[in-house]
Amino acid sequence: MNLIQKWEDAGLSNDFVFSKVMIDPKICQEVIQHVLPELKIDHIKLPNSQEEINFAPDAKGVRFDVFTRDTKNNCYDIEMQVADEKDLLKRARYY
Repeated sequence: MNLIQKWEDAGLSNDFVFSKVMIDPKICQEVIQHVLPELKIDHIKLPNSQEEINFAPDAKGVRFDVFTRDTKNNCYDIEMQVADEKDLLKRARYY
């Protein structure tokens, strides 16, 4: 299997491309607003790509694809899932 991908063939599902696109605050806010239209988001803080959160030294941490907060301090985790993972619901609950 060839793991090298040409840039011309890389789309939004490519991890690098997804991270670079979603750290733009305007694009990120638009995506969140589209997915959650009932929320009225005034402004979001600068999104972080590959944000890691460790709750305790001996506990398993999490790594978010894209993480941001709005001005009301609501947290948003945006994940790109391209593989059919059987444990997706379990992972979503953990996050």
